[in-house]
Amino acid sequence: MRIIHTDTDDIENPLRGGQPVRTFEVNSRLAKSHQITVYTASYKDSLKSVVRNHIDYKRLGFTVPFWGLSSHLSYLSRLNAAVNNTPHDLVVEEFTPPFGFCNLQNATQKPVVSLVQWFFFDDWQKRYKLPFEKIMRKRAVQHPERAIIVQTNKMGEYFKDLLPKANIVKVPCGIGAEAFDEANNVTGEYALFLGRLDTLHKGLDDLLQAWSLLVAQGLHIPLWIVGAGKDELNLKQLSINLGIEKHVVFKGRLEGESKKTALRNCRFLVMPSRQETFGLTALEAMAVKKPVIAYDIDHLNDLLKPNWSSSVRLGDVNALANAVADLWQDPDMCHALGTNGITQAKQYLWDEIALRQQDFYQEVVKRRT
Repeated sequence: MRIIHTDTDDIENPLRGGQPVRTFEVNSRLAKSHQITVYTASYKDSLKSVVRNHIDYKRLGFTVPFWGLSSHLSYLSRLNAAVNNTPHDLVVEEFTPPFGFCNLQNATQKPVVSLVQWFFFDDWQKRYKLPFEKIMRKRAVQHPERAIIVQTNKMGEYFKDLLPKANIVKVPCGIGAEAFDEANNVTGEYALFLGRLDTLHKGLDDLLQAWSLLVAQGLHIPLWIVGAGKDELNLKQLSINLGIEKHVVFKGRLEGESKKTALRNCRFLVMPSRQETFGLTALEAMAVKKPVIAYDIDHLNDLLKPNWSSSVRLGDVNALANAVADLWQDPDMCHALGTNGITQAKQYLWDEIALRQQDFYQEVVKRRT
């Protein structure tokens, strides 16, 4: 097949999340059998086009500094024409900020699959004071018999309620075989946060508040914060204000083997996200036999279960601090949870995820022929 995949994000964007990782990993496997073009939004210093693993990446739109929506809106304004002018048999549209469905059915007579990875309407509505979810729901019913890939059971329930006639399949995110470390038995001398430094989304204010409670109790646990993002300076200042700066190390963004080493050598991952659509970072920790402490939130709790993680009520900073203290002081439990976690993580290998996604593509195309 000739497949167009539309994704605002890109794996080389310094501010990227997990979405373009899936785009790259799945399409790298499918490109062995299919011709794939990925349209992404532009970002600082991005090239107009680049080929990666036989995938043709092309940029649309432009970026205006300090205007968060500008690249998305300029990208969306050019997307229909790009799809219309590119020969294809199937279009895969990522659920895209700020409106969700791109409704590329209006630009092509070929089948369209919607892939839902971004799903943060509450966050965007608070940030921009606009009813993005209401707009999305109005756009959704314009094409009620959609084909949709979701990440979690809860997400599937949401779209089944919204679009009863839709063809919905759950195909979660995945992980590569190279991310696993079966032999890892490192106890770990620090706790780890890994992700974008976005306070509201990732719950980093709660994380630092929890650490101040631990320090007040006399429990001095080193915390590594690995990642980059818009809130880095504010978070560093917050750690100073709380008097915990000696216990918190901001390591910056790590990639590849450096990131895997940071995961391998921690005692556990702390992931107090207020919103997630799957939890790829948690899966990466599980793959190196590390337990995860997280808030019990929709979508993330599909992946994290008590046998390999510790979940606490959203916003309960005291419970978060207690969970950290309990696991830190019980390395044997960390090891047991980590051993269970790596077994579970093997169910999410990218090779299998790519095959499941391809099967759905072929089913959707067959229904239209």
